[in-house]
Amino acid sequence: MASTADKNNTTKKVAILIEQHVEDAEFQIPYNALQAAGAEVTILGSRTNEKYIGKQQKMSIEADATTTESRAADFDAVIIPGGAAPDKMRTNMKTVRFVQDAMEQGKLVAAICHGPQVLIEGDLLKGKRATGFRAIRKDMQNAGANYEDAPLITDGNLITSRRPGDLPVFTAAVLRHLNLRVKGSNLPETTDLNADWSQLGEQWGGSTKDEIIDGLNTAIRGERYALEAFEKYAEKATDPEIKTAFQAIHASKGQHIQTLEARLGALGGKETLQAAGSGAWATLKSWFQGSDDQALLLRAIGDLQTGVVDAYNMTNKYTDPTTAAIYDEIEVDIAKQEQQIADLYHSRIAATTGDKPQPAEPTTGAAVSA
Repeated sequence: MASTADKNNTTKKVAILIEQHVEDAEFQIPYNALQAAGAEVTILGSRTNEKYIGKQQKMSIEADATTTESRAADFDAVIIPGGAAPDKMRTNMKTVRFVQDAMEQGKLVAAICHGPQVLIEGDLLKGKRATGFRAIRKDMQNAGANYEDAPLITDGNLITSRRPGDLPVFTAAVLRHLNLRVKGSNLPETTDLNADWSQLGEQWGGSTKDEIIDGLNTAIRGERYALEAFEKYAEKATDPEIKTAFQAIHASKGQHIQTLEARLGALGGKETLQAAGSGAWATLKSWFQGSDDQALLLRAIGDLQTGVVDAYNMTNKYTDPTTAAIYDEIEVDIAKQEQQIADLYHSRIAATTGDKPQPAEPTTGAAVSA
């Protein structure tokens, strides 16, 4: 029992499943919090005497036992972290059977990110309210789940969350369900999205405040570059419809910056003075000399594609629900803009070639944001 555990806690036995390339934070944060709360945590893999390496290569750990010889009846809860691990877990019929038994016996089953893939394999989602990483949303729905895009969904003995940013809320929900608490820590209500979840995340081994602040500054610099770029695109464009589209994107960049700055201030951070992409901006200024509307559209598509990818990566990098939600909103916004500009580009190409315009195929960012 960890020294920080509250002596009033009843010892709970919790199994955490593991496989290669598990999402590091999605294993570590529940593991650390449960140990601090005095739970008896057992790591179950497909074999012992093997080092399981995290997807981000921040952890390396061996399993205590395997799902082959373990019994769900011996545990109070089973946690399924995400990353690439669940796709391998679901191919292990012993692991799937272990989770099926846990659900049938009314044990707590908690899955985050890609963790619900194991639930899909076990036919455990039919009629259940659940969430998960949005890339497996359709898979969950096809398995019969009533998918909800929310940080935390609880349906009976099933708890699910979407991404690393939800980890503090997810872990607090697990602790509350098991009537566990960590001495010296107050668990906010899981419905209180204004609570300081980032502090709990850091306490349990997630992103530090400095890391979150550095990420916000990186995002602000990127949006400041885009703000200036789209202002210039709008000035250079001769087509009124294209000019209006660029102006609208320019305005949205200003809103993104305000939102990011507000979060930065709430965390007590300050905006760094580092120039945003100065080398790239110098190249862009010289490029403007010979550009036409179609070239502007292509350049804008490239900028927006970069923005979608960057926002997507930031959404899934930090274990702070509030900051992750901001990045997620920005990504969705930029993905819609990317589609709009791509449609304009295709229509202008069609006008010059005489081809019937076709809607652009959704980009990766737009698809995952839907």
